[in-house]
Amino acid sequence: MRRVDLFEATMQGWARLNPSQRQRFFEAFLRPALRLDRLELRAWLLRRLKNHPLAAPIDLARFAISDADMALLMKTSLRAAGEAAAGPDSR
Repeated sequence: MRRVDLFEATMQGWARLNPSQRQRFFEAFLRPALRLDRLELRAWLLRRLKNHPLAAPIDLARFAISDADMALLMKTSLRAAGEAAAGPDSR
């Protein structure tokens, strides 16, 4: 399991919030802070860091596939499908 610096991750998420989001998060944090023990509160905060609004925004450009990449992917998948259809004894 990857170790997360909880303070650093929280501060990065906090910096992305606008003032009204900060107020809502702070009010939402108070309720579990008063009723949960230390480990349960840590788990609660880690869950919030993985979800909106504290989670980092997703850069959709990282998932973009160029036309050349798509053509190569199609070519290799068709070749692999043809070899699988021919069977292992056809070589």
